This record gives sequence, C-alpha cells and structure tokens, in this order.
Amino acid sequence: FDQNVRSNPKVNRGYALPDPGFIAGMTNTTIREAYITVYLKLRHALHYRLSSPMFEPLSPTAWRDLLGIETFQDKPDSYVAKRRNDVQTKLMDCIKAGKLEGTIDLAKMGTAPVSWRDQPLPNPPPENVISEIFWELFEINFRYELVALD
Repeated sequence: FDQNVRSNPKVNRGYALPDPGFIAGMTNTTIREAYITVYLKLRHALHYRLSSPMFEPLSPTAWRDLLGIETFQDKPDSYVAKRRNDVQTKLMDCIKAGKLEGTIDLAKMGTAPVSWRDQPLPNPPPENVISEIFWELFEINFRYELVALD
C-alpha cells in the first residue's frame, strides 16, 4: 500500500450502509440516538436497496443527510436541503424499481415504528441492542467491501 499514489476518482468509495464507527463516535448522544432510530425505521428499505440494480454506495455525507432526516430542519432552498433531497430520491428510486411503493413514507418518518428483529423498541434503544445494530452494520459493510474487491 503506497499512500503517495492517488486513488482513482471514478471509484465510488462510499458505504453500503451507514458507517457504524461514525455513529458510535458521536459525542452528542441525542443525535446518535436519532441516527440509530432513523436507521431502524429505514432498515428494511436500506437492506432491500443493497440488492437493487440501482444500488450505489453512499458517501459519509449522504448517510449523514439521510440519517438526519428527523433531526435537522433545513431551509428548503439550501444546499444541505438539496443534498438531503437527492439522497432521499435515490432511496425512493430503488424502492420504486422494486415495486415496493407504499412500504415507506419519508414524509411520515416520525410515526414509523422502531423495531429490531421484529420486536418493538423503546426510544432510545437499549445499549445491548445498539451493540447488535453496530455489529450488523460493520458486518454488512465488510461483506460489501469484500465483494467490491473482486
């Protein structure tokens, strides 16, 4: 590995799912819990997205935009609002391609149930469940990276 060699800018170096290290390392526990909650609400759609022909990994910024959907209110014409809308559009395009419309409504995320392994969860989820969620994220991202090496 030579750090002086530039990487190919055409290669998408994003993540299949959110980077659990980013979420776990957050110092603001309120935002950390909100990101975990949004991930759980979108979990099935995000996992479906991995098998979609429209799948492409997302950058850390795109994941932050998507997971912050309930936390941050942007001015409608701001750059951040445009980025957040773009990543939501990508997710919805995958859902539409799989003919899964109606399974998720990003406008009604606040009322979506929070569950883990088909069990309802309190908000915030208990620490042992958060550990399991991080494990899942690490494992799926690792598998994606391994396949991407091929």
